Amino acid sequence: MSTFQYRAYTRQGVVTSGTIVAEELDAAIEALYGCGLTPVETVLCVDSEGQPAARPIERSTLGLRWSGSARVGLKELSAFTTELASLVSSGVPVDASFRVLAGAGALPRRIALANGLLKDILAGLQLSEAMARRPQVFPADYVAILAGGEAGGKTAQALNLLAEMLARRVEIRNKIRGSLVYPAILLMMSLMSIAVIVFVLIPNLTPIFSDAGLPLPGILAVLADLPDNWPKLLLSGVLGTIVGWIVYRRIAGDEMTMRKLDHLKWRLPIIGPLVQRREAGQFARSAGSLLEARVPLMAALQTARSLVSNRYLSARYSDAIGRVPEGKPLNQVLEGAGLFPPAMIRLVAVGEETGQLAKMLVRVASSLENEVQSRIEQLVGLLTPLLTVGIGGLVGGLILQVMSAVLSINNLAYQ
Repeated sequence: MSTFQYRAYTRQGVVTSGTIVAEELDAAIEALYGCGLTPVETVLCVDSEGQPAARPIERSTLGLRWSGSARVGLKELSAFTTELASLVSSGVPVDASFRVLAGAGALPRRIALANGLLKDILAGLQLSEAMARRPQVFPADYVAILAGGEAGGKTAQALNLLAEMLARRVEIRNKIRGSLVYPAILLMMSLMSIAVIVFVLIPNLTPIFSDAGLPLPGILAVLADLPDNWPKLLLSGVLGTIVGWIVYRRIAGDEMTMRKLDHLKWRLPIIGPLVQRREAGQFARSAGSLLEARVPLMAALQTARSLVSNRYLSARYSDAIGRVPEGKPLNQVLEGAGLFPPAMIRLVAVGEETGQLAKMLVRVASSLENEVQSRIEQLVGLLTPLLTVGIGGLVGGLILQVMSAVLSINNLAYQ
């Protein structure tokens, strides 16, 4: 048993210190949580015989619990945001909300996240500032919308909007994953069929043709070398992947090249409209949410523009927003830049005329997001028959080649 000295927050947010006896550091921290404390620092002081430790051990709670995985999945972040929004909307203070989220029964990763945010808030940071220090957990649009809500005194409303947004993203992701189950199974079974042909059937046919002094027919001659050369091919594939990753990283660091690639994506026949509507929905959702939180128009538009991931479209949004201070309505500058579909432009115009721009932008965002979701589901649904035809043709062609080789064995017998 060893003795540990700690500093921790009580349930009332007061810093306290003391010592605790435990077998190891992890057990000491768990015991502190069990006492209703939120440890900040835990240091090994002396061992069981009262001798000074040879090397003090110091580890913060956040480092201990969060070092295993710095990232949080979309579903987990959605659940965390929903519970936080429910607590704050019910009138529970933010610091008390995090203590509830880190209570008994919570997962270690959630406890670490809640305690880390609580520590920053008690140190004087805003909630959005504390979350901005964890970009691997909270994306940029999340932090921007929350910061706008805090600036307008609408933190609870901003959290509710974020909870709805994340729930919608989880729903879209689950639908896409569900649609990809059958294509994935089909692809796996086809790879297994090809492996049986290459590594079982062809090696059994090769000696017959070799003894007769004849090459294997068709593509079977090429595939016959795969069992012997697959280590080289695997090594070549790994090296090619590494080189491709290095080239990608260099291209990703070049702003002009990435803008040209984003422009190319925008011009593609099927992908282009999908990218444009996705970015328009993101812009409208962010701008509308910030305006509902009483953020000034230009600040809301600039923040929403910064969340547009496509660099080419982001530059076009920046040019369009720059004309708003000149006195032009938002619907006119968006229409002139061709950033929104005509039907959505009319809704924005109605919102400006009736003084309901924020609500109308949110409605526009919902319409665009539903359209993007519908198109993605259509593309994924189209993927299944295309894969079926393509893989069926590939496997069928290989089987025909094998059957042709088997039937030609009779001809070899008479030679």
